[in-house]
Amino acid sequence: MMLHDLQKSEDGQTLVLAAVFGVVVALCVLWTVNVGRAVYDKVQLQSAADEAAYSQAAVEARVMNYTAYTNRAMVVHYASIMAATSYLTWVHFMYGGLKPVLNELKVLPDIGEIVIEIDEVLQTLVAVLDAAVAALVPLLSAANMMLWSIQEGAWAAVYAKLLLAPTAWPEAHGGDTPDHAYQPIWPNVIPALNATTFAQTRGKLTVPQDMAQSAKMLVDSKDPDVQLARMQLVEIANSARQPWVAHGGDPSISPLGRHWKWKLSFGIGDLEIGNVARTELGAFAPGTSRNSNVANQLSQIWSGERLQGRADLSLGFLSLSDKIDFLSFAAMDQAFAAKGSAFNYWSPGVVSGTVLAAAMPGFAAALELGGGAPLPTPDQRVFFLSPYVSFAPHAQSTPGFGPTASLGNFAQPDVLVGLAKEGVDYNREPAGIVVGKKFTWNNKASVDLGYTDADWPNVIGKGNLALLHKGLNAFAAAQVYYHRPGEWREQPNLFNPLWGARLMPIAESNVYAKLGLSKVPLLQKYLSH
Repeated sequence: MMLHDLQKSEDGQTLVLAAVFGVVVALCVLWTVNVGRAVYDKVQLQSAADEAAYSQAAVEARVMNYTAYTNRAMVVHYASIMAATSYLTWVHFMYGGLKPVLNELKVLPDIGEIVIEIDEVLQTLVAVLDAAVAALVPLLSAANMMLWSIQEGAWAAVYAKLLLAPTAWPEAHGGDTPDHAYQPIWPNVIPALNATTFAQTRGKLTVPQDMAQSAKMLVDSKDPDVQLARMQLVEIANSARQPWVAHGGDPSISPLGRHWKWKLSFGIGDLEIGNVARTELGAFAPGTSRNSNVANQLSQIWSGERLQGRADLSLGFLSLSDKIDFLSFAAMDQAFAAKGSAFNYWSPGVVSGTVLAAAMPGFAAALELGGGAPLPTPDQRVFFLSPYVSFAPHAQSTPGFGPTASLGNFAQPDVLVGLAKEGVDYNREPAGIVVGKKFTWNNKASVDLGYTDADWPNVIGKGNLALLHKGLNAFAAAQVYYHRPGEWREQPNLFNPLWGARLMPIAESNVYAKLGLSKVPLLQKYLSH
């Protein structure tokens, strides 16, 4: 009877169901823990990739800002040379104008000896200024050469560091444990393309090629890119001049000014007399020669002063549309110029020259005497444009396809970083971490939550993922960008230190385009997200 009742009793069936569902719940909990751990690992891995990409881009931005500072220092040196040369030219010119007067005053009694002393002091002043400028020009040119060598050293150091990645950035590849660090993805390909993209901001595929290209400025190469870089430097240096150096500033009424003008108006026209000035950095085209004493003139500093007189007559029975130049007295001082090559001290018109020669026969002789005073000493001064690190002369908005293709994003460089956490590392983690372990029940049943190669997803007919690590993979891209605060819009350049670093979408980076992954659909989708 008791056995019969026990057989029909339903007591305890819930315990069996609880045991079965308890195992299911335990597996779900373990699965949730593993998924949560995987999500956490993925977040940590992506953060490490982002930090690695940003740190590399920040280093590139730092060297580009340093390049801008040193380029600006070169511009200051050129502006200083132009300022010194313009001051020297002004002194030469003023002394040339005083020379005929001093010669006449020397013969006068009582004051003749004083005038002789004044003349000697002025001659000494001109000689000292000549020597000072002659020493200053090559000194500042040598300083610019030193700045260029420092620039190239900085670029070579960053280029080498990019090539040596990931070993060059060990802090960006750490894992949860020192023994199981994150693994770089494609460690031989991505660093090389990062370095290539960095070098191409200067136009070539490697920094050594960029260095050789920049050095061609010393010999005034006919290469269009070299000439473009030289002309850009010339324009920026000229824009850095002060108005007094460039053209003498606004015209004054004092004849001692570098730029002055007197104007007299009367019934039949206007009579003007005054002084104009000009100082600028310039360069001849490659291979040209403007002076028989100098086989091939390179860059020069031109600085000139000119006293000129003009008459603008308006007679009723004559129609004179052009002004008549009746006086021209000029002094020009050049760095790297042969003596007497560009000094025009007396240039009258045909009519005015004939009239002045008849009315004042000694006037032309006085001008000729004064014209000899502004001649430079020494007759040639060594000056040259030093090479410098210039930005890529060619840029486009869309990156080209392939390792050697042109940069997009207007040649603003970027870097790509890929990091992976190998699945087998889960099996090696300490026992305190509940993930990747084998759980047993009375040594009869087991649940293996460890990682094996079978856990790596296999998409039939899509072997793209074989290029990645068997585990967690993360990619990040960062761009070195140029931006002036406010509403300014300008092309990137290496004359303003306005470079910064920021993360960017992977699919928009130059390195991604160089990898050529657009033809690998599944992998492209993985990387783009």
